[in-house]
Amino acid sequence: MAGVEVALGIAGIGVALPALAETAVRYGRFVVSKYSTLKDGQAEHDTQRLLVKLHWDEIQATILFFARSCDRFDSTVRDLVEAHLQILLKKFEVVILNLQKNVRPDNEIRRLRYAVFGKSTLEDLIADLEKWQTRFLQYLQLITFPGHRLIEPDSPAADLAEKAPSLKAFTKLQDLSVMGQGHHVAPNPPKESDYPDSQGKPLQCCNVLMFPWPATSSSASTIDLVDRRYYDKDQDNVDYIRQIVRQTARILSAADPEAMGILPCRGFIHRPHLSRFDLVLSLPSTTTLYPRSLRDLLTDPIHGGHASHSLSERLFFAKKLASAVFYMHTSKLVHKNIRPETILVLPATPSTLSTTSGDPSASQMKRQGKTAFFPYALGRPVLVGFDNVRQVELDWASKRNGTLSWEEDVYQHQSRHGATSAKYYSVQHDVYSLGVVLIEIAMWQSFIVFDKEMHDFRPNVALRGKAESKVEGLKTGESGAREGVMAHLEKLARLEVPVVTGDKYRKVILSCLSGIGQQGEETDDVELGVRFIQTVLEDLEDISI
Repeated sequence: MAGVEVALGIAGIGVALPALAETAVRYGRFVVSKYSTLKDGQAEHDTQRLLVKLHWDEIQATILFFARSCDRFDSTVRDLVEAHLQILLKKFEVVILNLQKNVRPDNEIRRLRYAVFGKSTLEDLIADLEKWQTRFLQYLQLITFPGHRLIEPDSPAADLAEKAPSLKAFTKLQDLSVMGQGHHVAPNPPKESDYPDSQGKPLQCCNVLMFPWPATSSSASTIDLVDRRYYDKDQDNVDYIRQIVRQTARILSAADPEAMGILPCRGFIHRPHLSRFDLVLSLPSTTTLYPRSLRDLLTDPIHGGHASHSLSERLFFAKKLASAVFYMHTSKLVHKNIRPETILVLPATPSTLSTTSGDPSASQMKRQGKTAFFPYALGRPVLVGFDNVRQVELDWASKRNGTLSWEEDVYQHQSRHGATSAKYYSVQHDVYSLGVVLIEIAMWQSFIVFDKEMHDFRPNVALRGKAESKVEGLKTGESGAREGVMAHLEKLARLEVPVVTGDKYRKVILSCLSGIGQQGEETDDVELGVRFIQTVLEDLEDISI
C-alpha cells in the first residue's frame, strides 16, 4: 500500500506517458488485489470483483503497450493518451480512497457504508475500465497512418499483446494493413464451385448473397456472404481491380465483427465469365437468425417509419456503426458506398452479449431468456457492400467515377455527385455518408423507398416538400440540386434530430456532415483520425439516456 499512497495525487501533475502508465498499472493492481481479498460472501459482489479483474487484465496490457511504444506515436496522439490517463488516474484515486474508508483492517467490508458509498463507485469503475479500454484501442489504430506496425516482432510490446485478446485482434488487422502484399494468404481459399449463384439466397435491399451451411458431424452450421464487385472488361483495368480486391480480402481476413463491426473475409473468387470478383465473408458462428439490411428494417411494412425499440438501442447501434467506419479507415480502406443497403444488422444472441457490453439488448435478453430481435431490439451493425472499396492512399485512387443514381447521390457529398466527381474519394466522404445514415437512424425513417407500382425508387416523407424538387434535380443534374439536398439534410439534423435524440447527437451528425473539418482543408490522416475520435466516437459515447 505504501507505493500507492506515495503515488496518490500524481493525477493532474505534468508527468510523461511512461510514468503515468506505470502509476495507472500500480493503482489498478492495488484495486484488483484489494477487491480479491475482501470478505463479503455476496454473489453480486463476487461477480463485480471478477469483472474488475477481467477488464483490468486487458487494459493493463494496453496501457503498458502504450508506454513502451510511445516514441512511435504522433505527438498529438501521445498528448491525448496522457490526458486520458490523467483522468483514469483520478478515477482510480476515488476508488482507492473509498476502499480505505469502507474496509476494515481485517478486510471485512463495512456493509452499510459500502452499500451507500462503495458499491456505486465499484460499478462506475467497471463501466469506466471498459470505456477506457475501447478509447485506448481507438488511439492505438492511428499509429498505422504513418506506415508503422502496431507491434514489431520480438519487441517487449509483443508479449503484452498476447495477454490482451482485443489488442491481439487489432494488432493482426493493422499489421495486414501496413505490410506489403503477399504476406498473408488465406489457408483455405474459397472455391467457385462452392458458391454458385443459383444456391445463394438474396437479402432484401442488399447486394450480397447468403450461403447457409448446415451442421456436419465435425462442424457447426455457418453462414457465408458473397459480396459482389462487377467490372467492365472493355473499360476497366482488371489487373488493377484484382489487386484492390486481393488487398481488401487480405486486410479483412483479420476483422472481428463484434469488436470492429466488420466481417472476416475468407478470400475472393474471380468469375471472368460474369465480369465479377466475389469477396466471401463469414458471419459469426453465433448467428442463428438471418441478418437483414438496415434499409430493409427502415422500410419494414409493419415497423418501418416508427420504432418499437428503445432510444438506447438506436444510440448503441449508432456507436457501433461509427466504430465500424473508424476501423475501416484505420485499416487504410475507404468504403465509398456507406448507406443503409450496405449495413447489415446481425440479430443479438445470448452468446454475443454480456450485461457489461453496453448493449441494451443484453438486459432485455436477460429478462426474456431468448434472442431479442427486431422490432424490439436492433442487434449489431456490420459493414458490407465492398464493391467500390479501395485503399486510402491516392496511389490506389480510381477514375473519380461518381454515381448515376439519385438514390445513391443522397448519401454522397456534393463533390461526389454525378457521373464524374470533382474530387477523389477520401475518408471525409465516408464520414459525410455516415452522417446521413445517422439522421435516418435517429428519426427511424428511410429517406428512400421502392415503389412497386412504378418499379422505381422515390423519396420518402423526410425528403418531400421543398426538398423533393432538389431530389428531382439530382436526377437531371440541375444546377443547385446538390447543394439543396445537402442543405435540407443539415436542416433535418439541426431541427428534427434533437427532438428525438438530443443536442449531443445533433452535434455528432453536423460534425460528420462537415467532413470532421473544412472541405478542401489540408489535413493529415492522423489529425483526421483524432478529430473523428473526439467529435464522433467520444461524443456518441458521452450520450446517456
